[in-house]
Amino acid sequence: MNKETTPPQPVIEVSNLSKTYTISHQQKAQYGSLRDNLTTFLEKPFLRKNQTASTDESQEQFWALKDVSFTVNKGEIFGVMGQNGSGKSTLLKILSRIVDPTSGEVVMRGKVASLLEVGTGFHPELTGRENVFFNGSMLGMSRDEVGQKFDEIVKFSEIEKFLDTPVKFYSSGMYVRLAFAVAAHLDPEILIIDEVLAVGDAQFQKKCMNKILSIAKKGKTILFVSHSTTTVESLCNRALLLEKGHVKFIGETEFAADKYINREIPEVTVTEFEENPKKEAQFLEMQILNAAGEKATSVGMGEDWSLDLTYKISEPAENTIIGVEILTHDGNAVYMTADGDFQKEIPTQEPGTYHAVITFNKFHFNPGVFYIRASIQSPGKVVHDVRENYPLRIRKKASDIRTKYFGGKYMGFVNDKIEWQIDKKG
Repeated sequence: MNKETTPPQPVIEVSNLSKTYTISHQQKAQYGSLRDNLTTFLEKPFLRKNQTASTDESQEQFWALKDVSFTVNKGEIFGVMGQNGSGKSTLLKILSRIVDPTSGEVVMRGKVASLLEVGTGFHPELTGRENVFFNGSMLGMSRDEVGQKFDEIVKFSEIEKFLDTPVKFYSSGMYVRLAFAVAAHLDPEILIIDEVLAVGDAQFQKKCMNKILSIAKKGKTILFVSHSTTTVESLCNRALLLEKGHVKFIGETEFAADKYINREIPEVTVTEFEENPKKEAQFLEMQILNAAGEKATSVGMGEDWSLDLTYKISEPAENTIIGVEILTHDGNAVYMTADGDFQKEIPTQEPGTYHAVITFNKFHFNPGVFYIRASIQSPGKVVHDVRENYPLRIRKKASDIRTKYFGGKYMGFVNDKIEWQIDKKG
């Protein structure tokens, strides 16, 4: 008879966690004349300085977190996303035992190291060298244990030249380098990392991401917080999405990121723009059409679709070009086309209203949300009009080989048709 195996306990257990703050609202002070102030003083001479005859202050309860529950397993890199003010920082401070919750329970099974903001856990008057040992002692490590990792920490941080300089003279980038190196190399069971890594340069960020992956492979647990859905998706399989202190979603990172990006995307099929009589050229209308020529809010992966533009020329515009860019949610342009691409000479457009249809045949972008930016320009970088942040949502295929072999993830932005040929030689 086989014995039933008990599933391992989560490394992090958060149950019905809530945190409330009392916010005071000071009403606008009422200033009277000297005569009024003297009268008040004579009528109530013993009124305390901080006491008023009527209440000038109101208070309200603000719930930074409300009934948040989730678990994180050993060796998991768990993402946390949300807008500013969603409760991310409050959650991390509670998990790091910096702030006590109002209600609920948190169980952390293992030694915790946190990297929440620049300079966390560092004493400004101590040198970098002294802070390595100081920070290690805060994590419960002996001086000998820190000493064994010291050279590795210094090498990773790349600040050996400034190691004996008080950290109050460090730049924010130097702070982050040393702080991450200490937190990552002192073998915590649980590592909590906030958006602080964004301070470092691109090369160091990449170095940190590789270190995070190597830590997780050793069975350590990582809680990773970032506004970059691309980074969270590349590192984490599951994520928590917070919204105004509440749990909006917990599950696969791809879906969490989709809900986060789409939180403010309007379900519109046509956008009309207010006409400005002072502009020489301007857009009047923009819409997306699917393969059937119907107005759409999204298009299928690998399907034909079109961008329908209506614009107006008020004065003769020499060599006017219509440009269309497709950008990621963080503003990186991944595709561009312009009407000058197929014309040897761009004619002068006379005043009038024009209609342009840009067709994208078998558009092989990976699933996700992109944004369209359209512009009307003339030579000499004269920009007549720009319309941006128009959402383009690419839907996932119903079934795909990635679902079976790669967890359904689509890496990168483009998914073009590539020819493969594999021949057996023996």
